[in-house]
Amino acid sequence: MRARELTSHADLLAASGNDAFVRYDIPRDFGGPAWTLGGAVLALRRTHTRRLGLAVLGPPPDVEALAAQVVADGSLTGLGLRHVTVERGSLHAVAEHLPLGTGNEWEWMYAATAPARVPAEDRLVPLGEADLPEIAELLAQANPRTDARPFQYPHQRWVGVRDDAGRLAACGVSEPNVAGHPTLSGITVRPSQRGRGLGLAVTAHLTRAAVRASGVCTLGMYSDNDVARRVYHGLGYTGDHLWSSRRVLPGG
Repeated sequence: MRARELTSHADLLAASGNDAFVRYDIPRDFGGPAWTLGGAVLALRRTHTRRLGLAVLGPPPDVEALAAQVVADGSLTGLGLRHVTVERGSLHAVAEHLPLGTGNEWEWMYAATAPARVPAEDRLVPLGEADLPEIAELLAQANPRTDARPFQYPHQRWVGVRDDAGRLAACGVSEPNVAGHPTLSGITVRPSQRGRGLGLAVTAHLTRAAVRASGVCTLGMYSDNDVARRVYHGLGYTGDHLWSSRRVLPGG
């Protein structure tokens, strides 16, 4: 069986079985390249930080067969790929055919229902570019792995909480992802302020505003953050995708 090339978002969505990640994270003007074989899909994708890579979905046997064909026929040559994002159980199937380096395990999910208010939301304040030094300091100290890029992309909406001394205690941002749908990142609480529902308040507030405005809100989280997962699930996030992301080494 030969792989079939996909050249539109509609084709990609159909081949993925109407997958939520494809629907909400890949732009509707997607024009390829992408390929499908059996239950596997491999698509060129730009991440939230605009790096070029591949998204790979499907069961390991089909992913292995698809990756083998696409690599063997040179379809990936010259694209400048920097990473792959693969459904976790299929990472080894891709690694058989592409040289992969280090990376991380993470999860993607979405909410389509506005969550109820939580008590600490009363403490939220809007944050602007004048607050950038404080936001950057808090992220560097308490959330150094975040992909949040304060005020580097348009239409960001930052909110935060200040402590009694006026110091920034928590923050987070909602902004359009590359597909134009709201996504959250940078949900951060200063260690000394944890356990007070501040991260929950930031997330609930931003999620509610996004869902009411756009019908959906997405986010990603590192898989070792069990506390964050409980918060997100408690607020109605669902559609969990378990991903493995790895760098593509030179020659891949």
